[in-house]
Amino acid sequence: MKRLNQSGSHIVGLALLVLALGVIGFAGYKVEQAHNKTATATTQSTASTTAPATIANTADLQQTSAALDDASTQLNAGLDDSSMNADLNSML
Repeated sequence: MKRLNQSGSHIVGLALLVLALGVIGFAGYKVEQAHNKTATATTQSTASTTAPATIANTADLQQTSAALDDASTQLNAGLDDSSMNADLNSML
């Protein structure tokens, strides 16, 4: 029986392994970039109203109150309570 010369066949397997790792790495990179874009957008949207470092008068108190109201509104807008509602409904 004649043996086939298979020298160099390991290079094909190695090339496929490198290709698979490259595809997985690229997919991970794209997911990380998408995650960073949403985190940056959320961080930038919360800086619309700022509170003073110390409250010395009524104007500072009103500015702090406005900043807290703004932060509360943005927090409530960003919450997705559908999963919590589904969990509570499944327990009932």
